[in-house]
Amino acid sequence: MENINENYTSFYNQKKHLKVYPTEFVVRTFLANYPNLNMEKVTTGSKVLDIGIGDGRNTLFLCEQGYDVYGTEITKDIVDQTKNRLKENGYSPNLSVGRNAKLPYEDSFFDTVLACHVCYYCDEGESIKDNLAEYSRTIKPGGWLVASVGHENSFLYEGAEKLEDGSMLIKKDYYNNRIGYRLHCVKNTEEIEALFSEWFDNFSFGEEHNNYYGIDAHVFWVVCQKK
Repeated sequence: MENINENYTSFYNQKKHLKVYPTEFVVRTFLANYPNLNMEKVTTGSKVLDIGIGDGRNTLFLCEQGYDVYGTEITKDIVDQTKNRLKENGYSPNLSVGRNAKLPYEDSFFDTVLACHVCYYCDEGESIKDNLAEYSRTIKPGGWLVASVGHENSFLYEGAEKLEDGSMLIKKDYYNNRIGYRLHCVKNTEEIEALFSEWFDNFSFGEEHNNYYGIDAHVFWVVCQKK
């Protein structure tokens, strides 16, 4: 776990002076209307948690919508870097150190939780179901989870070792951040619904499959409502 902490701290430190842009599926999910998207639009002032804030690209977008924004990252250094970036843009959301299965918030605190490219990261001794249970704990009944889940054919899992719990031990990583760490993956939306349905229902799904000049990125998007 310490390796991934150090790797991501260094990764984001190298980007701390760069301009960032929100993830497209996040913008589309929160702002647009689609025939198969059942999510109620998030209203101004709603409490929204951004899990895995990274360089703050989605945190900044959420702040710009007038939400009451919170966020977590795995090290204090990343949190501080992103606080500074957001402060330069005129925002001061509540950012804290936290992990997928250990969020520093009360039960039923958030209207909406965003887990962009993060819910499938599994710390030692924990699984994606531990992550989802913790997400659910912090969401109000009837609140929403917006997340992405890696497809088994994505570049992330190339050469990875599949473990009994369905997670993959990463052996190769173009960005050199996740080698030796476990990431969960799925092959279809039915698997996502089976994983999430203990805590969530009212599912909406999307999918993205792009080849970024040799990096084959393939993810599912899922929007669902806490039971």
